[in-house]
Amino acid sequence: MTSCLVLVPQGAEYQAVQRGLQASKGVIIPIRAGAATVTTPALISALRESPAMVLILGVCGGLRPDDRIGEVVVYATCQDETGQTYSLDQTLSAKLAPAWRRVKGITTARTLSQAQEKQSLAVRWGVEVVDMEGVPLLKALAGMPVVMVRVISDGGDRDLPDLSQAFDAQGNLRPGPLAIAMLRNPRGAAHLIQGSLKALKVLTRIAPEIVQQLNG
Repeated sequence: MTSCLVLVPQGAEYQAVQRGLQASKGVIIPIRAGAATVTTPALISALRESPAMVLILGVCGGLRPDDRIGEVVVYATCQDETGQTYSLDQTLSAKLAPAWRRVKGITTARTLSQAQEKQSLAVRWGVEVVDMEGVPLLKALAGMPVVMVRVISDGGDRDLPDLSQAFDAQGNLRPGPLAIAMLRNPRGAAHLIQGSLKALKVLTRIAPEIVQQLNG
């Protein structure tokens, strides 16, 4: 049995967590982005080992204009766009730093680029942050103790590049469409890059703290 299985979106987020947990003996798996996350071969194999608990780490988008880039949030619940809601393990969440804000998250099948769209989502559902993997993972991990901690990389106060075409069906980034999207909105691209870099640094710093708190 694996004591703690750590799941992180592949790419920069995985690299950030790996740097933070390089001294850890836990199992860290890079997962595909979006709905394809549950098709990650390494995840499918790891679940056969019945992990004692699962930690989902990564970045997320804030949905409100006053969200602070680099803020650490702990998911209390995560829902899809139909309103179907999934709860995270409150016993595990209670072990984490109380200073980290507990939030209601939502998983969308597409990236959100317009500030108005983000704010409307927050008003409609009363949610605070958005990601693309939460609900598919929670469905696949049903019955297991799961905690999800993310770092806000962008807020709901400005428009970002439209990255809807930047991922393929397997959740991999497509460099060409990504570059085009960035060039079409250079100011938004600069904001996205700066926010992502700040969030990734925080992710590296808090990863070992989280594992220590969960095992404490």
